[in-house]
Amino acid sequence: MIGIRDKARVLDELGDKVLEALAASVTGACKDFLRYQAALPDFAAQASSRGSANWIHDRLWHHVRALLDDIDDVLLIDLGVTREVVLGGRYRIRMKRHHLPAQVATYPTQTAMHFMSQAPEQLVLEGLEQVNLIAGYVWFGDSAEIGTAVLSLRDGQDNVLWVHELPETDLDRSANVATPLPPRDEHENTQVRLRLERLRSDDPRSQEL
Repeated sequence: MIGIRDKARVLDELGDKVLEALAASVTGACKDFLRYQAALPDFAAQASSRGSANWIHDRLWHHVRALLDDIDDVLLIDLGVTREVVLGGRYRIRMKRHHLPAQVATYPTQTAMHFMSQAPEQLVLEGLEQVNLIAGYVWFGDSAEIGTAVLSLRDGQDNVLWVHELPETDLDRSANVATPLPPRDEHENTQVRLRLERLRSDDPRSQEL
């Protein structure tokens, strides 16, 4: 397993396009999350930690798909709870948030624990091993903020072999496909409020409240 412990070698084999796309996906998800917090501050403040993580993960995966879909040798797997980027049949990448220094959380299913571990080196020929990586972002829970994009390798959930900070990148393709928030139409909102008020005034039960 000497090969995958060599961070420089892994990064070189992944290539700049993949690394830039992973970093840009975090940048895109961060911008989406900031827009969500600005547009619906009460909802954002009331969301649970798990709820926020799921929301961010959906946006992160949205950008991953947009940026990696047309890159050669990249296969995107989306099976609901299992989302993976497979590169050349050798590298499997899942997206997760990292708590400092590089801890990740997961339900301890057999599949998840298997992914967190690497194949024993004595069972795999050098250069033919399958490498499981985790990409994502550093999460600051106290302030509910997305930090830097990172890529990590571990052999077991808590046995971190290395972690690499990805330079901040903002690719145009990710920005162009981001789903915009619907514009607020004050006239329409006013008309809706008037209709609701008329309905309440016409309903005799409302007089009893």
